[in-house]
Amino acid sequence: MTRLAVPKVVKRYWVPTLAISVLIVSIVVGSYLRLYPVFNAEKLGYGPTLYEMDPYSEYWIAKQLDTHGLLYFYKLTRNNPITRIFWYPWGRDFVHTEPPFLAFFSVVTYHIAKLFNSGLSLYDWMVYLPVLFYIITVIAIFLIAKELWGYIPAAVAATSSSLVFVSRHLAGFTVKYAIGIPFIFLAILFHVRAWKKMSFINALVAGILLAAAAAGWAGFNLLLGAIAVQVALLPLIKKVGKEDFLLAITEYIPLCIVLASIPFYGGVHYLYASAGAAMPASLILLLIGYGLQRAASNRNLILTLPLLKRYREIYIGVLGAIVSLGVLLLIKGYIAITGKALVALGFRSLVPTLVRTVQEYVPASASNFVYYLGALIIVAVPMTAYFAYRAFIKKEPNYLFLLALFILSLISTINISYFFAYFNYVAALTASSFVYLLIGSLISRGKEAIRRSWFRSIIAISLVIIFIIAIVAQGATLWARIYRASLPTIVDGATGVGTDAPVWIDGLNWVRTHTNKSAVITAWWDYGYWISVVGERASVADGATINMTQIKLLAEAMTGTEDEAYRIFTKYFKINPNNLYIAVYEFYQLDPMRGYVYLGPLVFGRVELGADAAKGVSAMYRIAGKKPPVMLYVSPVTRLGFILPNWTSPQLQNATLYKILANTAYILWGKQGYRIADLYANPRNPPIIPKPKMKIFKPAYIAVSDVYPQLGVYLVLSIYKCDVK
Repeated sequence: MTRLAVPKVVKRYWVPTLAISVLIVSIVVGSYLRLYPVFNAEKLGYGPTLYEMDPYSEYWIAKQLDTHGLLYFYKLTRNNPITRIFWYPWGRDFVHTEPPFLAFFSVVTYHIAKLFNSGLSLYDWMVYLPVLFYIITVIAIFLIAKELWGYIPAAVAATSSSLVFVSRHLAGFTVKYAIGIPFIFLAILFHVRAWKKMSFINALVAGILLAAAAAGWAGFNLLLGAIAVQVALLPLIKKVGKEDFLLAITEYIPLCIVLASIPFYGGVHYLYASAGAAMPASLILLLIGYGLQRAASNRNLILTLPLLKRYREIYIGVLGAIVSLGVLLLIKGYIAITGKALVALGFRSLVPTLVRTVQEYVPASASNFVYYLGALIIVAVPMTAYFAYRAFIKKEPNYLFLLALFILSLISTINISYFFAYFNYVAALTASSFVYLLIGSLISRGKEAIRRSWFRSIIAISLVIIFIIAIVAQGATLWARIYRASLPTIVDGATGVGTDAPVWIDGLNWVRTHTNKSAVITAWWDYGYWISVVGERASVADGATINMTQIKLLAEAMTGTEDEAYRIFTKYFKINPNNLYIAVYEFYQLDPMRGYVYLGPLVFGRVELGADAAKGVSAMYRIAGKKPPVMLYVSPVTRLGFILPNWTSPQLQNATLYKILANTAYILWGKQGYRIADLYANPRNPPIIPKPKMKIFKPAYIAVSDVYPQLGVYLVLSIYKCDVK
């Protein structure tokens, strides 16, 4: 029997064809998963809807630029009256508090997209933009892995990237973070090519792409840090020359120009007194290393100073001294790094209380990494040993870079879970090197490698198959479930319940149509964007507010008496009493059998359902510098402990926030004979919470959503107006 010959062209192209096919499938599957917020919103009767809070301010900026032109961005300062709806009464200076690239990109690409769909709105386009950012990212990751390890690892990297949960690329989550990620990975691609080929063109392109990432998101510093570490450590792995120095400069120049020209970063100051100092510091260290290597190669100098033979040890000492000096300057405040960046470096104690109360800024636990990454993190962490081997034994600069990239992103994510969206993609990339390590020789040598060691080849192939199955299995059973449950935040009332609870939609519609345009709606900072953009009224704080005093005063007002709240809002926020409103919301549970209404937060098994009342004791009191009136409730079922508001405390009952919440319960259910009680203070005989006497703030509008009818759980938004006679 004659054997059919396989055409050479098939042998040559089957691997690339398979890999590209996997990439295409990954793009389709990943895009579909990330579109679930749109699908879920449409099932409930809503159109495409922005996700979370921050995208609303991004949309507002883009809308201004679409109306007035791109350069209008530089007129969005406090002197422009239209910015007064943010950070009232001062207004927000967007020029100095917002990098411009996302707004520019949104408007420009919107007009391109509109050529193919004339009915497309800017709002709808910005809902879909994160999916486009995902597509760019997965293509970049595929090309990076292909550049480093070949087509099969690239296909695995693309598969992992498509399935792993990345919140910032959900449809509607159009924020700075979302646009920063694709340009970071494009920059990584050309950075790897630049140092692999010692190509100045690739280095320049990498620098331009990194500059674009910086113009969009300050998180570009994670990549800059990895590049700076690579440049600084080069003298330890190779004999450096002028070409290395010039290549690094070529990559840094576009970034330096952009950082110096964007007001958000503070100009040239950022390049020597902030995170940008990593560039000159790494170049100085490279020069020192170059000088030590030259000195060590000079025989006459070695005879005079034999210690120079150990130039590597000397250089490590210099590195340690400079890093220690940098840490000291950071602690003393001479190097200005603040907020989440400071937390990412491990200096949590140096940031304000406000930063420490943000949920996404808490440290990540080991279980978080297993939950969000599974097999990827299990494989990626050990691969750092392989990277170290290739970097320090095989003397390969790109592996030095990959080692720094992974370790910096891992440490940052451990310190602040905010960086999971970025780290998940980094882990997907680095874990694919595991496939190369196991079957790289099989792909390159084929049958010859199998004949040499068939048993090892079978083991290697089996491990790769198990690895891929583990990723796909977790993707199908866990990550896809998270995607499928994603619902636009404003639709579920910013509670995460995953069901229609449009109290904020209803409330903001009322604000927009029933209050005068001079109205100021005070609420906790989380909802400031919605108030300003959806409600089209002024808010006093939002997620970008950098004035800690503003937030502290807001916390003092919410946790103070009505008189104190009135004084703060009218004196410090300069709000006309006739235009002053307060918006708060919380869960309530009806118990018809006992005739009680229980005030949130509510405990069901291991889950706590809470909104402003929960935030009050976990954040507002702390920010206001007050001791929160709390109690410990231990669930008799799960034996888990919950820190809850002590509704029996007179201090809590007189606080403006809690007074409004209790009063609303009496308005909604008091006439039906219900009494308001604190279930968790004494489940058998709950103490009654008296009806508060509202002196200054009176109900103007109350929005109610029946969240869990079977449990009698309601979500209620209360909007109260100042009524001083």
